[in-house]
Formats: sequence, C-alpha cells, structure tokens
Amino acid sequence: MDYNYLRENLDFQKWHKYAPLDTQYIKYAESNPSVIAAGHKIDDVYYAYCNARASFMFANSENFGDISGQSDISRLYAKTHFLTNALIEYAICLDISWQVVWAYIQPASLEYLINQKYKDMEKECTRDSILAQLRCIISQNSFGVSIAQKLLDLINRFDNDDDTLNLRSIYNGIKHQGIIHYEGLGANFTEISISINGKTPPMLHRKSYIIERIEELMFSYHKKFKVYMDEMIALIIPEGYLETTVPFEAAITEIIKMNEVAE
Repeated sequence: MDYNYLRENLDFQKWHKYAPLDTQYIKYAESNPSVIAAGHKIDDVYYAYCNARASFMFANSENFGDISGQSDISRLYAKTHFLTNALIEYAICLDISWQVVWAYIQPASLEYLINQKYKDMEKECTRDSILAQLRCIISQNSFGVSIAQKLLDLINRFDNDDDTLNLRSIYNGIKHQGIIHYEGLGANFTEISISINGKTPPMLHRKSYIIERIEELMFSYHKKFKVYMDEMIALIIPEGYLETTVPFEAAITEIIKMNEVAE
C-alpha cells in the first residue's frame, strides 16, 4: 500500500478549476446553463474526493494524538475509523459524479440556473434516472447523442468495475449495519461455543474484512475514480470554458439579463 502516492499525486486538484465563477456565468448562463450546473457539481466531487483522500491518509498516521490511547487496540480502532470514513466518502464521490451528468442533461434554462432550480433537481437524481434519460437521448437520436452514448458507456464501465462493485457492496453494508468488522478488532462469533455430535449452530454475524484488503481496494478505487472523472469532464466541459476574458460590453449585457431573471 503506497501512501506516498496519495500524498504526492495531486493532479486531481485541477477539478477545482471547473467551479463556475463570474466569467463562466457571463459566457454560458444564457447559452449553455447546464454546463455551469455541471461545473458546480464537479467542484462538489472535488471536495468529496479531497475528504476521502484525507481520511485515507489519516489512517496511516503513526501517532493519532489525543484521539487514541497508546495500546495497540486503541491505535487499531483509530486507524479503522479513518478507513471506514474514507470508504464512505469514496462511495459518495460516485453518487455526486452521477449528479454531474444529471445536471448536464437537464433542460437548459437561464431561469433554472438563476433561481436555483438545478439544486432542487439534484433530489431527483438516481443512477437509474440518469441511465434512463441518457438512453432516451440516444434512442431519439437528438442533439448530443454522441456524448450521451459515451457518458452511458463510461458510467456502466466504471460502475461495473470489480473494485467499484466491491466498495459499493461494503458501503451498502455499512448503511444496514453501521460498521465494518475488521479482523482483530472485537469479536465476531460465527457459531455458538457448544458443539454436539460434531455440530455447532451458526450465529448471526457480520462479514469480516482484513485491513490490508480494504486499503488495497480503496487505493485501486482512488486511482480508477480519478481516471473516470477526468474522462467525464472531458466529455462535458466545452473548449474555452476555463478562459477568463470576456468583452466588457458582453459582461454588462449578460449581468443585466441575469438580474432581470432573478427579480
């Protein structure tokens, strides 16, 4: 497990540049408002990914300070606490990445953008609804069909990756039982202690995980998610999005229009 890679590889920081600022609003609020909403959600993915990475790196601390005692079991609990948080946060990254696509494929509307309707529409976003809408765009052979097909393929490919499936399975287990059981951290009896005629009845128990396996899974997912998001951004964000200059007259005109919509 290469924790140095997590510390040193910072290429994902470029995602933060896609957070829409004044220039993007002036250039795209009327002509392509969905790309502004998508840029806003890319920034949400960026922060979630940063949080997951931080929790993951904290798990490798040699000294947990005031949050841990000096015993091995206390340090082990602190380590697994951060690993569990990281896993949850990495899973949330995927949920938010679906919202990037959802924002992008919604009907383009300056009114929706200025009046925060895109934020309301986040509540309707599910993986199934995204796939259904992408398939609808493809079946109608409407504008953007090529990008829709590529987004559909990208989502399906990443969601069906073994590491994604394993991480999501563990994440869903946490939602139902509240914890991950790590080997070496507390009892997890699988059968009662009394055997009769060589048989012992099973007990309700949780699936146990080896810490190193969880670390390896998240490390692989961390790298794959980076590639996945880079591909998604390349499909959605138009050329020139990050250019920061606009004509002064155009800026005044667009700001007036946005103010009128906001009234």
